[in-house]
Amino acid sequence: MPCSASETRWPRPATSASSAAVTRRSSTCSPALHPPYGSTYFGRPSCRWCDGRVVVDFIAQSLGLPLLPPSKSKGKDFRRGANMAITGGTAMNFSFYQSLGIDDPVWNHGSLDMQIQWFMELIPSLCGTNQNCKEFLEKSLFQLGGFGGNDYNIQLLELGMTTEQAMKNTPMIVNATVNGIEKLIALGAVHIVVPGILPTGCLPLYLALFASSSSETDFDQYGCLRSYNRLTEYHNTMLRNQVKILQNKYTSTRIMYADYYSQVYKMVQQPQQFGFSNPFEACCGSGGGKYNFDIAARCGMPGATTACRDPSARLSWDGVHPTEAANKLVAAAWLNGPYCTPPILS
Repeated sequence: MPCSASETRWPRPATSASSAAVTRRSSTCSPALHPPYGSTYFGRPSCRWCDGRVVVDFIAQSLGLPLLPPSKSKGKDFRRGANMAITGGTAMNFSFYQSLGIDDPVWNHGSLDMQIQWFMELIPSLCGTNQNCKEFLEKSLFQLGGFGGNDYNIQLLELGMTTEQAMKNTPMIVNATVNGIEKLIALGAVHIVVPGILPTGCLPLYLALFASSSSETDFDQYGCLRSYNRLTEYHNTMLRNQVKILQNKYTSTRIMYADYYSQVYKMVQQPQQFGFSNPFEACCGSGGGKYNFDIAARCGMPGATTACRDPSARLSWDGVHPTEAANKLVAAAWLNGPYCTPPILS
């Protein structure tokens, strides 16, 4: 997604992910500010973690809207949309990670609460009077990010937790997302898309870091790591159940659960059906081998500025984020079904 004015920091190479050290602060959205990010659609880096458009871009275009400007852009008109996205955004606030003993998490640059605060600051410029704002927000579509993904990255990659340990925090992570949804409803939101999170055990990032230390039984029949996907499934099931509760509680509000996991996992299971090859191999990176992911030479970093010949034939762009081609399929399935309940356009 378009980035805010936050800072991006990444782990340095280490003997294991759990012991990965932290580099100091670097430029905003780096390395997404470097080629070949943005090469498919924009022809230049656009501060999106993708070769082109992300899901919210396709949804905006399908609704006849412009690509959403970052909410911290200067001199922009946000009346046709704004993006509050933060690189490394989390459901939990920073204080939670301090309580776990980490003062400077790589994967946390702002929480859902911060993004909602930014939105509240924008509201007066969007619609003016209370009555105008009520009508304006009733006609607006709110799309959350896949909150939870970065929360687990912090726990699994920085704190070295096991998936079982991370599961103990899932209720709090889901509850933070639910609280965010209710805050938006209180502000006047009527149409809200709530995505789950991607199948963690199928991401080249996790496969490259943990596959060599895993036994054959740790993998499912498609090549994903079972325990990491169990964590994802646990999170998504809990989130989906909470969305159902919210749907029954707020009957005049249209809350849509978007199923990232099932659709992307199907792309892994049957890549040819979606036009993909090598579903576990990142298009951009310099790791080589089965996953083409090296945490010390990620896409956009020196030595990793050349992408695969045809990004549209790959599921994973940089080992963490999907390609534009995958995002387009995801957006279509959220707009029209079957991976959004109810579909956005229903």
